[in-house]
Amino acid sequence: MKAVTVETMRKMDETAIHTYGIPSTVLMEHAAMAVCGYFLAHIEKSKHVLIVCGPGNNGGDGFALARLLVQEGYTHVQLHCCVDYGHMSLDEAVFAKVANSYQIPCSHSEERKDIEQLIQDADIIVDALFGTGLSRTISGFYDRLILQINLADKMVISIDIASGIHGNSGQIMGCAIQADITLTFESYKLGQILYPGSAYSGKIIPLSIQMPKAIEQMAEGLLVLEDDLVKTLLPQRSSHSHKGTYGKALMIGGSKEMHGAVTMAAKAALRSGIGTLTLFVPDCITLLLASKLEESMIIGAASEDGFFAHDAITALKRILSQYDMIIIGNGMGRNEAGKELVRTVLESDRPCILDGDALYETGKITAALQRPYPTILTPHVKEMSYLSGHSIKDIQQDPIAVLKEFLRKYPFSTVALKDAHTIIANSQQMYLNLAGNHALAKGGSGDVLCGILAGLFGQSKDALTSAACAVYVHAITADLLIQDEDANSILPNDLIASLSDTYQILREG
Repeated sequence: MKAVTVETMRKMDETAIHTYGIPSTVLMEHAAMAVCGYFLAHIEKSKHVLIVCGPGNNGGDGFALARLLVQEGYTHVQLHCCVDYGHMSLDEAVFAKVANSYQIPCSHSEERKDIEQLIQDADIIVDALFGTGLSRTISGFYDRLILQINLADKMVISIDIASGIHGNSGQIMGCAIQADITLTFESYKLGQILYPGSAYSGKIIPLSIQMPKAIEQMAEGLLVLEDDLVKTLLPQRSSHSHKGTYGKALMIGGSKEMHGAVTMAAKAALRSGIGTLTLFVPDCITLLLASKLEESMIIGAASEDGFFAHDAITALKRILSQYDMIIIGNGMGRNEAGKELVRTVLESDRPCILDGDALYETGKITAALQRPYPTILTPHVKEMSYLSGHSIKDIQQDPIAVLKEFLRKYPFSTVALKDAHTIIANSQQMYLNLAGNHALAKGGSGDVLCGILAGLFGQSKDALTSAACAVYVHAITADLLIQDEDANSILPNDLIASLSDTYQILREG
């Protein structure tokens, strides 16, 4: 499934109507049927349902839903709409008249006390106010109505998109419904998965409205990572293989105060299938790491004050060509020697993964990213600001635009922009991850992700698919753990210990 723009979704609708001859009212009916199906599966028929309808096709979905719920035996269905037929879209007016013929109660009051009573009487509120095409700031009566709904302690289900979210950017158009569940149609909408829209959308559940399959396949958008897709992207292992088949990696990082970061990255790489792994670390921590990482080789480099010293650069240059890939940054710290180690890696012809402190140092030498060799970067939003020159606010407002600009400058790069919903992209394709939970909001989690990525890239040699799979594996491992453990108590090492179960589930279903 994809996450698409408003324009793409509109084009899909128009193609269905004009090329395939499917009337717009049929699409609206299918949308209402899909929502009704969700109600039948999850909502008791005795519940009091209030459907609030706005002046457009989203309101039409609400009117059509009211009729279907009544037909299915829901005994307490109430409509609220403050526009007359003359101010509705043509399709909405059709379904409003049908609902009226069924004598479904419909309030038209704009009085605060009347709205409060409707909300108080409801168990479920269905938001059918504004759809994906909203482009103006919400004000006046609808602003007050949305506030009243948000302040009520009621379950709120939004149809297609939570009203008030800009369908493309995720920005809030003055105010927005705080949904518990969003029942969206055919594809995810970008505004639902970009911040702050993602914070208002609740659980997003895609529903089919029976669009022709050809239209779905031709739609442009971000591919959403799911089990079936990731299973096809995971690297395959052959019985006729050896350790050299799966990558000879050099991992550069660690410091006296942050030896855990490189340790966790190394463990995750080994658990994710890397063939051989050598650590290049400050010599002040070699004995400590040797006691924790029996499966890795360790090279101690010159150190000063617990960090890499300048002499480490010469040592790295001597051995760099011996490895298939380089990972740098985990727990490395920030000093001049670290920056020059990063420069040395970027000036080589080795594929590399930049994480942690290497991203900060790369922000000072971005010209080195012009290299014509695979370069994978794993920044969170603040680190992306170092790399792109854009502010954190700019990146949060339009991460896709920032990524596209960055990848035009550095076309051999692959970026996993980490956030609540991570975007993985190269200059040709973008993936979107919706899996994961707040158990990952813990120091060391990013190091585990880097290690997973190293292990997968060592096997496949494909930067984009390795990054996409790594992000998803990392996320669903947390989703599996949270089923039996409290999120507060899940540690990065728990993720590493559970990786085998995750890979087995993905490979074998």
